[in-house]
Amino acid sequence: MGKVVLGGAAMTPTLVGRWQTRLLLMGTVGVVVTLLMGWIFSDFRTPLALLFYVLILGFAWDTLYHLLQGFRWDGDWPPLFQVVGCLAEGLLIWLLVTGGVFREGLPGISPYMSFARFAVHYGLVWAVVLAFTQGLLKVIFPRWRFRGGQWL
Repeated sequence: MGKVVLGGAAMTPTLVGRWQTRLLLMGTVGVVVTLLMGWIFSDFRTPLALLFYVLILGFAWDTLYHLLQGFRWDGDWPPLFQVVGCLAEGLLIWLLVTGGVFREGLPGISPYMSFARFAVHYGLVWAVVLAFTQGLLKVIFPRWRFRGGQWL
């Protein structure tokens, strides 16, 4: 499907742009939030491992998200659809963490992690990343969206 074009630049994120933005945000604000959660819960290993799985699974999720958004007339989804995507991604990760998919769960994740801790950590990382993509990135890096979300 077509992309919104302004001055020859893609306003809708490209797949590579989505991956680069995810890597940048998870590697900066995601790590800061995760370290805060590690400090609060006195366990740095589990939140860092969880952030790693969110990053890796997110690359696959972004691929699916990118393919699905191609069916929309403008080639992009509103933030409400991003919230639905967040919930689906969070559910899948929770199933992976608890052993709902793999019998032993995921390496590096404490088997005693509660859903509340997972939800607080995942939800906070996701909310901060959404806030950055919907506002602050556009202010700090105004050309980011004109490059289809690509940094390199």
